Amino acid sequence: MGNTILVTGGAGFVGTHLTRKLLDKGYRVRLLESFIYGDASLNDVRDHPNLEIFHGDICDRDDLRRSTKGVDGVIALAALVGDPACELYPDRTMAVNYESTRDTVAACKESGVERIVFASSCSVYGANGDNFLREGSYKNPVSLYARTRIMSEDYLLNQKDIDVVILRLSTVCGVSPRMRFDLMVNTMTANAVVEGKVRVQGADQWRPHLHVQDAAEAFMMAYESPDARNGIFNVGTEEENFTIGEVAEKVAAQVPGAVVEYATSSADKRSYRVSFDRIRDTIGFRGKRTVDDAIAEVHALMKSGAVRDFRDSQFNNAKWLSNNHHWRGAA
Repeated sequence: MGNTILVTGGAGFVGTHLTRKLLDKGYRVRLLESFIYGDASLNDVRDHPNLEIFHGDICDRDDLRRSTKGVDGVIALAALVGDPACELYPDRTMAVNYESTRDTVAACKESGVERIVFASSCSVYGANGDNFLREGSYKNPVSLYARTRIMSEDYLLNQKDIDVVILRLSTVCGVSPRMRFDLMVNTMTANAVVEGKVRVQGADQWRPHLHVQDAAEAFMMAYESPDARNGIFNVGTEEENFTIGEVAEKVAAQVPGAVVEYATSSADKRSYRVSFDRIRDTIGFRGKRTVDDAIAEVHALMKSGAVRDFRDSQFNNAKWLSNNHHWRGAA
């Protein structure tokens, strides 16, 4: 694949790592970013000679046309991510998470882009029991976020004039320059450090987990792989499928004095245990980092004093969007 890549959402939780990895590997990287969560995550690479930043909106067709001109491929990360964030303003969520996908494809075709690598989510499997789920398994979404991912997947897979690779990410965890504490492992670890407690609902529900650095590497590998043409890939490692209760116990084992408090019920009925043989066999991806690694990272971050209040809205997508209404005009 070509050497110039557009990354939408390149200042986000995964995108900041991906941007750095692409630059380190010698790619020319262009970002289309609205910076709804701020731009501090790019402070150390902003002046890199191979980085070009377009301040714009994935819902603006002119911004998409401008940013796709002259690039060989697009890695599409920009979206409203997470169930609570997407439920705030459903119409805006549809525009950002689905309608912009159609416009991105149109701009890519107009500009002669060779490949789109698109960020989807294993949350499309929804409430799905204990069996291992593969890319063709039944999808049972229980949130607007998951439904918009499925809608975008279906649209992308019907394209004939451009190569499309869709990555369904596991639940991401670990430390990032654009830090989030609204993700399971990160939230549990922060609570354990600050409160000495990990509160658990739905202890028997399954989730696959993926370190944020491994997620970034998966996107780069998918862009580069000649064998990843026009397909969907679950992203993760079988050994990192854990129940919510197992994750909580892992956190308590690493944070001295922390205890696990179990609640009897959960409003969130999602449960999905996922297989990753396709991405391993086709692309050669296998996660290098574990949930335990992510817990250790977040624990160290919290103990360092660098985070004054992990509950601050800047670390939580839904809280930030709820408190900063200007985002409704940008993606």
